[in-house]
Amino acid sequence: MAGFRINDPDGWGAPAPVDTAAAAAVSTELGVSAAMGRLLYRRGCRSADEARAFINIENGAIHDPFLLPDMRRAVEAVASAVREHKKIAIYGDYDADGITSVSVLYLFLSGLGADVSYRIPKRSEGYGMSFGAIDELAAAGVELIITVDTGTTATAEVAHAYSLGMKVVVTDHHECTSTLPVAEAVVNPRRQDNIYPFSGLAGVGVVYKLVCALESVINKISVAEATVRVSRKYIDLVAVGTVADVMPLLDENRVIVRGGLRMIGAGTRPGMLMLMEADDGERVKKKPRIGTGYISFTLAPRINAAGRLGDASLAAELFLTEDKTRAAYLAGKLCEINRERQRLENIIAAEAVEKIEATHDFERDPVIVVSEDGWHQGIIGIVSSRVTEKYGMPSILISFEGDGGEHDIGKGSGRSVPGLNLAEALAECGDCLVKSGGHGAAAGLTIERGQLGEFARRINEIAREKLSHTGCAPAAAADDILKGDELTVGFAEEIRMLEPFGSGNPTPLFITEDMTVASVTGVGSDKHTKLSLLAGNSAVTGMCFSVSPEQLGISPGDKIDAAYNLDINEFRGERSAQLLIRGIRECAGDRARDAEDERIYASLRSGTADPAGEYDTYIPTREDLAAVYRAVRAEDAAGRREHTAKEISLSAFGKNSRGPVKTKLSLDIFAEMDILSLKAKRNGRLEISLPTSKKKVDLERSEILGALRRKYSR
Repeated sequence: MAGFRINDPDGWGAPAPVDTAAAAAVSTELGVSAAMGRLLYRRGCRSADEARAFINIENGAIHDPFLLPDMRRAVEAVASAVREHKKIAIYGDYDADGITSVSVLYLFLSGLGADVSYRIPKRSEGYGMSFGAIDELAAAGVELIITVDTGTTATAEVAHAYSLGMKVVVTDHHECTSTLPVAEAVVNPRRQDNIYPFSGLAGVGVVYKLVCALESVINKISVAEATVRVSRKYIDLVAVGTVADVMPLLDENRVIVRGGLRMIGAGTRPGMLMLMEADDGERVKKKPRIGTGYISFTLAPRINAAGRLGDASLAAELFLTEDKTRAAYLAGKLCEINRERQRLENIIAAEAVEKIEATHDFERDPVIVVSEDGWHQGIIGIVSSRVTEKYGMPSILISFEGDGGEHDIGKGSGRSVPGLNLAEALAECGDCLVKSGGHGAAAGLTIERGQLGEFARRINEIAREKLSHTGCAPAAAADDILKGDELTVGFAEEIRMLEPFGSGNPTPLFITEDMTVASVTGVGSDKHTKLSLLAGNSAVTGMCFSVSPEQLGISPGDKIDAAYNLDINEFRGERSAQLLIRGIRECAGDRARDAEDERIYASLRSGTADPAGEYDTYIPTREDLAAVYRAVRAEDAAGRREHTAKEISLSAFGKNSRGPVKTKLSLDIFAEMDILSLKAKRNGRLEISLPTSKKKVDLERSEILGALRRKYSR
């Protein structure tokens, strides 16, 4: 479900069918609610034993690291370098996954007494290994480079390292090409010859497996014992990198992340603790609930900010230091950088959306490709995420540098939707690009300006073959349709048993239909909206974050359906069920009436309505036209430019059943007579502009009004 949906039936996927008897059996045997039984069934738990295994992930399997390709070779190379006191350099990426990968491996190797350093490139150097950086490491006397969260596609760079007398061990998790670097080892669960039972590890997950294998071999203990030792020291960092890189929270990632969340909550790592306590330079008074959402929306952005705008080594140092004073300073710096990131992000997002609305063909092209000179290359990836969320379409943002020539270099970042593996699609466009790489959901590229048009054509051609429909966000299937009496604190507590939530195990999405709006209240200077709702005989609160009451466009007494996540609100010692609303639409009866209004309006405008029908009451009178105009003027005076016809109708006519049709006809007449201008927006709203100067207009000269009167007035 991309973004917050208002009156968008395409965004409401029906729940999957459920075997009610099997779900009831799970519910009874586990002693949970019937709604929880259905939820477990739809999450793939078809028996009580399967449900217990999914819930009790502490007993889940952590796979043998030696099943990963080249793991034994990697262990031999690293262990040998440690024994022989060779200079080792860890080469990482500048995002949260790369930073945590560097931190885990550095802490482990330095704990062995190894002569180890690390290098994280600045974003301006570009993604991955570079020849210049390799030259620097060789000049510093480095004998072994270990890449983390990068290196799989660095065939030429690895060869260059060997030509300078260095050896390389690659650890990575990105998509592999047919040619791998010639190195001591290339440890990657996405290799074609991989037999490791889980391919969804983050870069830091692969490092975690390497460290477990090294701990086992160096200390001559079992892999199981080594895994316990390593987890006690580093599982918090592994969890942060895994969640931040949006890896599927399935299989052993669930075990890793749940253990990591506990360690984060315990506050044993000074840098992590200070990062949690920092809040734009001030301490947080209320202790947050530590979950995957907290990592995704609080910790990860602060960590990533260093690599986006400055030097990612700042974040690595935060996790490496044992000095709380130093950690507090570094955490504060990261928050300061993150505030600047937010400012730049909002500027670029506004510019990108303006360009997209003006230039993109939503009917033809399923992939948004938009470029600009000078956009900050550290920000465009996160803006691409916002664009994809807003439009429900894959997007690629490209920032060019140069004087406008066709050989100017642009660096781009993209995000995708289910159905289009972006890394593979970019690889298919390889002859248009300087280079590309990444994951199915997120990838980056480098391109010459002169290739931009051909690339946009090719990527959209590929996407049209892969995606089932163009310009429409994929519907998110709801987990269940709940009745009012199922919206309880008890059920919300049961849902938490399925954590951690994230990619592959999303936070459950529910729908409740035909609720009555009791009140609508703006929160936080109307940035958010609080709803009081009646669902059957149950009263419940709904929160719509980042959506104003005006944007919602609903009023007390309205009947709505809502899609939401069920949560618990704690206030002054009281706990109550709360809906975190993801989308709102009119109830089925209102949608049917709207469809009928649209049919009547279309038939009147086209002249196909039966003249013998009862249509004369829809034709706007002078009084009706005046009422609509006053409503538009009032909205304009309040600074509101976008509306639905139904909103204007309510203002002009109240709940008059003929109002919506009269309003649309009135607006058409006004537009015809240049009293105002109308522009249809993709979200179904109308952008209405009034001229700055008033002029007297004789509405009796309107051809639209005249045609309607001649054919339908009695």
